[in-house]
Amino acid sequence: MKKLLREGSTDVNETTKSGQSALIMAAENDLEEAVKFLLERGADPNQQTSMGGTAMNRAAENGNLSIIKKLHENGATIGDLALIAAAREGHLQAVKWLIEQGASVNAQQRWGQTALMLAARDGHSMVVKYLLEKGAKVKLEDKNGESALSLALDNDHVEIAGQLRRAGAKAQTAKSTDVELDDEEEEDDFDEAEIDDLLDEEVPEDMDLDDD
Repeated sequence: MKKLLREGSTDVNETTKSGQSALIMAAENDLEEAVKFLLERGADPNQQTSMGGTAMNRAAENGNLSIIKKLHENGATIGDLALIAAAREGHLQAVKWLIEQGASVNAQQRWGQTALMLAARDGHSMVVKYLLEKGAKVKLEDKNGESALSLALDNDHVEIAGQLRRAGAKAQTAKSTDVELDDEEEEDDFDEAEIDDLLDEEVPEDMDLDDD
């Protein structure tokens, strides 16, 4: 990245072997001045890594609203995975802004997980509350049959489980209706690194997000 930031660099969109551009790395590392510098010199705000990752997704994952807005002002597409990344990390203000700009609250990534599911799983009650207010569907399930409620219960987030039940989630959609808080947690079906990779991918446009 230092090479690309030097005056006289021949190609501001030059990438590493994995497709990482200076802009993507700057967004990932919260380098606001570097992001501004690169955009002013023609960096492509929608350039993707070999896995499909974007600067917008990285900024959303960090909850850096200033970088998110700067990217958007310069033509960056607001993908639904940016919302999923922000929700997973509990960045409420970023979640609000992304939804206001049109990100789909019920979008699912390849494994079927939604912003609500990951916010519930990781204990972000204020994000869960906001997503529910914006119409997040509590009955959606991922490819392992997990719902936001089951993920909340698996991780002992009792308050969030209550929020979801009040919003219409049914106990039978969770793995168990009698979860003991001192039980040993079951092993996650999705490895965290796999989920990080999936946040780099685009949500298929033809994915059916409606409840059965």
